[in-house]
Amino acid sequence: MSETEARLTSIEQRLTMLELYIRKSHASPAEEPRHEIPKHAQIQPPPLPELSISIRPPLQEVKSGNWLGVIAVICFVLAAAFIIKLSIESGWLTPQRQIGLAILFGFGLIGAGFALMNSDREYASLLPGAGIIVLYITFFSTHRLYSLISFETALASSAAVSGLSVWLYTRIKHDVYPITAAVGAYIAPVVLGLSVINTFAMYYFILCSLGFAVISIWVQSRILTMISAYLAILISAFIGLDLKQDDLVSFMLFLHFLIFATGTFFYTKKFKRPLTENESWSLFPVLLVFYAMEYYYLNRIQPSWAPWISLGFAGILLGLYLSAKKLFPDRNLASQSLILAFVTVVCFHSLYLELIPKDYHPWLFALVVSGGAFLPIRLWEKKNNDALVIPTLALFAILAIELYSMIIHLISGSETSWLIVSMVSLASLWVVLIFQGTQLKVQKIHDYILLGPAHVLAILAFYRLTTDYGSLAVSASWLIYAICVIAFAFARKDVVMAKSAIFVLGLAAGKALLYDASSAPTVVRILCLLLTGAVLYGAGFLIRKISSWAT
Repeated sequence: MSETEARLTSIEQRLTMLELYIRKSHASPAEEPRHEIPKHAQIQPPPLPELSISIRPPLQEVKSGNWLGVIAVICFVLAAAFIIKLSIESGWLTPQRQIGLAILFGFGLIGAGFALMNSDREYASLLPGAGIIVLYITFFSTHRLYSLISFETALASSAAVSGLSVWLYTRIKHDVYPITAAVGAYIAPVVLGLSVINTFAMYYFILCSLGFAVISIWVQSRILTMISAYLAILISAFIGLDLKQDDLVSFMLFLHFLIFATGTFFYTKKFKRPLTENESWSLFPVLLVFYAMEYYYLNRIQPSWAPWISLGFAGILLGLYLSAKKLFPDRNLASQSLILAFVTVVCFHSLYLELIPKDYHPWLFALVVSGGAFLPIRLWEKKNNDALVIPTLALFAILAIELYSMIIHLISGSETSWLIVSMVSLASLWVVLIFQGTQLKVQKIHDYILLGPAHVLAILAFYRLTTDYGSLAVSASWLIYAICVIAFAFARKDVVMAKSAIFVLGLAAGKALLYDASSAPTVVRILCLLLTGAVLYGAGFLIRKISSWAT
């Protein structure tokens, strides 16, 4: 009871202290008597959590105004664009004055943004972005609409604006600005409604890509790289459809690919921060668009070169990945899945569909399956699933295509070449089952994936091999194969493999009862039934033994 009494005493002391404090707060200073609290009663209550009451603008209110600024930027850009268009139609300003007014408007927006920078840095950064867009439009129009400056001067002016973008970031340091500038720069021709079927547009977009690849590193923003890459590759590819200069468009698309790929690598190298998984997969669609459009143009230029050059693109990405991997030798990079996925797509299309002759395609089945028996990488291991999902699916697609081709040709034709490749493929499946049986035995689904195609190929191949020798030879070949499977499974104590042979035995029994018993000659009919019955009975005995192991 001593502990309980101590607790009650402590609670009483705290209540006494609180009562004294309340009386003191309500009584006037003159009337409030002084009470001395004994030292043992001066127990401090636990401190209350501090409340943060600093006065600052609510975050939601600051963010909610951003869309107004974005709309304002759009209005400014459209105003500059339509001032130029209106002046063209009405003729109320000379071309030189129109360009001068647009330049002043662009620099005015930049100056206004700096003037408001101390008030709200994030919101004010929208104005310099709009100013950069106006300057891009101005120099683009100066050459395209009025021919006031030469191609070289226009190119240098666009480069100067890109340089100005880089300098502005060193003063603004906010993602809103470079992203706004990037989007505006790439859609400038669309805003003006220009006919961009001109080689200058292709060079213009290259300059934009160079400028924003540099800015993305300074901004430390992967988002800017992604936006610029999508805009540059998509716009350049679709412009090239009407440009009728396939070699130029193809080269420009390659430059965009090279700029953003190396830019992403230098970002990783400079900040020691590799791509995350989400960032990596965000780049996958634009890589597919680049590959599809680049191959399209290369195929129009020289069809025989297109697959080889396309493999070079995969090699470039793989090389950059390996270089980045050296910076982080003790960890797996999240971009590994992206690189393997892109390399898989390129190899599947350029290598499998285009370069490898059709006559050699069936042999890929035996080659791939045999490789699975001896390669150190095991596709069925969980630790490899994340990075090798798409390569594994591609390999399974190739295997499925070639397996289907072998089955169709074995059923419908009698070509010796297909029989040979089917027998070799059957052997390759059993090589995997023999050398990887220990690992596959743990995961029954993989056993079925291999045993199913093996039994189907065996049935069709043995049928094609023995059909000229009569029905008895066909049944005998199937039954011998089933006996070998069951015997091998019995030796390895593999229940799944033994039970899978029931499929072959069932087919042989069905053939003996439905076909041989009704249409085969009497002697053949008797021999088929005797042989089938004996094998089925013996196989049933072994399977019962094997089933007892499992229980």
